[in-house]
Amino acid sequence: MSAHDPELHDPELDDAHLVDDLESSLDAARSETKLSRSAVPRELLRTATRSGLLRMALEEWAMLAVLWTAMLLTPWWCYPVLALLVAGRLHALGILMHDCSHMPMRDKDVVVRVLEVLCAYPIATTMNAMRYHHLRHHRDSGMRSDPYFKANLEGRPLTYALNVLRGAVLIPFWTLRVPVGLLAVVWPRARNVYGRVWLQDRSGKDLTHSREVVDCGRAELGQGVFQALVVAAWIASPREVLFGYVIPVTITGLLAAWRLLQEHNYVRAEDRSLATILATTNDHHLRWIDKLVLAPRNIGHHVAHHLHPQVGLEHLPALRAWYVERFPDRYPRPQ
Repeated sequence: MSAHDPELHDPELDDAHLVDDLESSLDAARSETKLSRSAVPRELLRTATRSGLLRMALEEWAMLAVLWTAMLLTPWWCYPVLALLVAGRLHALGILMHDCSHMPMRDKDVVVRVLEVLCAYPIATTMNAMRYHHLRHHRDSGMRSDPYFKANLEGRPLTYALNVLRGAVLIPFWTLRVPVGLLAVVWPRARNVYGRVWLQDRSGKDLTHSREVVDCGRAELGQGVFQALVVAAWIASPREVLFGYVIPVTITGLLAAWRLLQEHNYVRAEDRSLATILATTNDHHLRWIDKLVLAPRNIGHHVAHHLHPQVGLEHLPALRAWYVERFPDRYPRPQ
């Protein structure tokens, strides 16, 4: 079966809680907290824009250029701090790609493709892969089909630490997604492995005929070209690429793993109610210094983000402030 086989389909298209229906499903979600999304002033619900994300991506790359220049000009003992700051900016690129994944889109236009190159490829992912697992996380947060759910963390510090340390191999693991994804495009039997392991599908469904999985596999080609260029640069300038990119991006994997564990209380959820979102989602690292590395671009305002996934990252602080003022006893305190 080829990637263009008419038998390919999207098994999730009839699911009322998928992708573009996420906002309407949240509006319909029952809540025992007397908290209502519909009461939020419209001016606080501004969505992310392509131009805004592109501007922020260019800001991040400008900061990366400054930090890489500093690595070349400063003494060796400055390196640990600079490497951590570079890791924070790479972390921020992933957050911008995450914000882009919430935008309604049927096809990737020119700006989205530019954002994919600037923000996704440097952290070994694609727009398609991000949308696949991240939107399912929002739809099924805390449920058995949540791609990000980590079981057995409560009261187990060693398990918690191991989940953070696993972030050190996140980027190499995602890099391996390239050959597996491309194989899945042409060999249907590889699609379940690709979808369940690398796209983190937890639905239990047969993905052999999923057009979305095939589209994700096809999108890996761009990431593969980028990674090939990184390898070529590493061969040409091993020291610069090792210290300027490989070590910082490894730290980025650790930061992302840490942030993921901070964002939620990992107890099983059985519904998609607003009360469940409030009980299982955390705000974290809201101070400006935390935003440099641990929670860049306001991603620490995570409760507001889960209540309103399409609100742009730059608007989350004002949205959170509104909820805290209006529902001080119901809105969770930050970690």
